[in-house]
Amino acid sequence: MTQASKSSWTYSAQLNFMAVVDTICPSTVYIHEAGWSIQYGGIDLDIWGYLLMEFDSLPDPLSEETSQLFDAAALHYCSKQEGLSVISQPITGFNGFFSTLSREDRLMVLALLENLQIPLENLPGQYQNNPALIRNMINSIYQLTIFGYYSEWYGYGAARTLSPESRHLCTYPISWGYTGYPGPSFGYRVYKKPALTIKLLQNHSKYEN
Repeated sequence: MTQASKSSWTYSAQLNFMAVVDTICPSTVYIHEAGWSIQYGGIDLDIWGYLLMEFDSLPDPLSEETSQLFDAAALHYCSKQEGLSVISQPITGFNGFFSTLSREDRLMVLALLENLQIPLENLPGQYQNNPALIRNMINSIYQLTIFGYYSEWYGYGAARTLSPESRHLCTYPISWGYTGYPGPSFGYRVYKKPALTIKLLQNHSKYEN
């Protein structure tokens, strides 16, 4: 992955990737006897930036076309609905339209894409008439969002936009605290179970018989 900057992405792409991250991994407020606490969401931890960098690390960068795909699917969804809740207006034309939908409606748009319930011939760029790419993209969006959230990504701080070999932790990743992960430990031995193989299963079956 080459060095990237948020200034290299269009405003609408940033809005749409923020919106998709907020849909999958929103911030959450917990109420308890002592008061309340908040668990930060994917937007707070800059996971949208992680997604954009990952999509642009492909041989053919896909961040802009993916953003346009979200808009196209959102427009198709809106054309099929009545009384849709839209929280703001599109900024320029339909650029960033996906980001103007409520979280519930955004989730429905992602479901339409996942189930290929959209006119494939009207989609932008490489997604046009390419159902395999669309499904792979949706799977990647979900997986990368969760992976980035619970990884060390936030801890890289200002080093996030550097190449992987140049990154270093600048702060403790917030999401590690949510899972109780203490951080990497070095220099200790750990027992590793033998890899599960067909031969191992055959040997186990032989002993049982």
